[in-house]
Amino acid sequence: MKFAHMADTHLGAWSSQEMKKLVSKAFEKAIDRCIGNNVDFILISGDLLETSRPSTGALSTAAKKLREVNDAGIDVYLVPGSHDFSPSGNTMLNVLQSADLIENVVRGKPTDDGKLLLKFTRAREEVKITGMPGRKRSLESKSYEELDREGLEKEDGFKVFMFHSALDEYKPEIYKEMDSLPLSLLPKNFDYYAGGHVHKKGVFEEDRYPKIVFPGSLFPVNFKELEEFENGGFYIVEVNNGELDISREEIEVCDIVSKKFDAQNKSPEEINNQIKNTMKDLDVRGKVVTIRVKGTLKSGRTTELNLGKIKSILIDRGAVSVKSNTRKLSTKEYEEVKVKADDKNELEDKLIKENIGQFELEDYSKQEKVELAKNLYQELSDERNEGEKKKDYRSRVAENVIQTLDLKQKMEQIL
Repeated sequence: MKFAHMADTHLGAWSSQEMKKLVSKAFEKAIDRCIGNNVDFILISGDLLETSRPSTGALSTAAKKLREVNDAGIDVYLVPGSHDFSPSGNTMLNVLQSADLIENVVRGKPTDDGKLLLKFTRAREEVKITGMPGRKRSLESKSYEELDREGLEKEDGFKVFMFHSALDEYKPEIYKEMDSLPLSLLPKNFDYYAGGHVHKKGVFEEDRYPKIVFPGSLFPVNFKELEEFENGGFYIVEVNNGELDISREEIEVCDIVSKKFDAQNKSPEEINNQIKNTMKDLDVRGKVVTIRVKGTLKSGRTTELNLGKIKSILIDRGAVSVKSNTRKLSTKEYEEVKVKADDKNELEDKLIKENIGQFELEDYSKQEKVELAKNLYQELSDERNEGEKKKDYRSRVAENVIQTLDLKQKMEQIL
C-alpha cells in the first residue's frame, strides 16, 4: 500500500497573480507526482484552500487537478484547516465533496456522557481514517478534550489520524507564537498521524505515537516563509507488513533569492546604493526576489527608499516577483511601533487581542472572545459572489453571522 500526505496547499494565497500562479503550479506538480507514483490515496491535512470561499481561479485549479486524480482511481481524504474551515459551515469544500472529488473524514456525534465519538472512514479495505479540523485561532483544544479517546485507541487495524494543529512538543522556532496543543490530546495507538498547519516539514516518533508527520506547505505563503523555506513538498508513505517507509518529495516551482539589509544608523541614500550594488549583477530571471530592510535610519524618512524603482528594474530583468519587507524599519522620530507582525493574519490577531478587553461578554474567556471576533471578521469580510444580487448577498452574510453568534435558537424563542 502506498499513500501521499500533503497539507497547507493554500490555493488562492498571495494577492499578486504571479504568486498565485506559483501556488497553483506547486499543487499541480504535487498531484502529477502522486499520479506518477501510483499512490492508492492522498491525505490533505487542512487548508487545501486559502479561504472557505476562494476565488473562481483557485477553485477551478482545485477541481481540475482533483478530477484528474479521481480519474486515475486515487481517492482524496482531507480535514478542513484553519483557513478553509467556516464556522457557519459554508465552505467550498462542501462543493468539492458533493462532486465526489474529496472526502472529509471529520465525522462524529456526541455521546450520552458528553464525549465526542469520531467515526472512521475506510480507505481501501484495510485502512481506517478519522481526524479533527483546524479552527481559526485555535480553539480546538476544547474539542480534543471532549474526544472519546478510549474508543479510538481500542479500534484495531491500520489507523490514520488526520489533524490540523501545531503540537507543543514539536513547534518550530519560526512559529513560536502559534497556538498549539499538547501531544497528549491526540488519541494514542494510531499507525500514522497526518499533521498540518505547521508549514515546516518534520517527522517525529513517540511511545504510542509511532509516526507524527508534518509535510509542511507546498509553497511558501508569506514573506518570512519565502526567506526560510524557499520551496515546499510532501511525503509518500509505503506500508509493507506494518512497516512504514516515508520518503520526501520536494516541490520546486522557482528559485528564491533573499537579501537582507541593515539600515541601522544609515541614510536612505546609503541603503538605496547598497541595495542597487547588491542586485546589480544578481541573476534574477525566473526567480522570486525578497528584500528585507530593518533598523533605524540616522536621518530621512523610510519613504525615501526607492524600493518601487528597484522592483521595477528587477522585474524588467526577468524576476517573476519582487517582495519587500520594511516592517522593522524606522526613523529616529518613529522608532517605537506598538504592533509588529510578519503577515496579515498575525497582525489581525495581535490587534484583536490588544482591544478585545473593551468588550464585555458574559461566560466568554478572553481566548473565546478572540475566536468569536475572528470568525465574525471572516464572515463579514466575505465578498459578493459573481452574479449574486445585493439582497441575496446581505441575507447570506446575515444568516452566517447569526449562525456564528449562535443566535438562531434564541431568536426563535423570542419570536
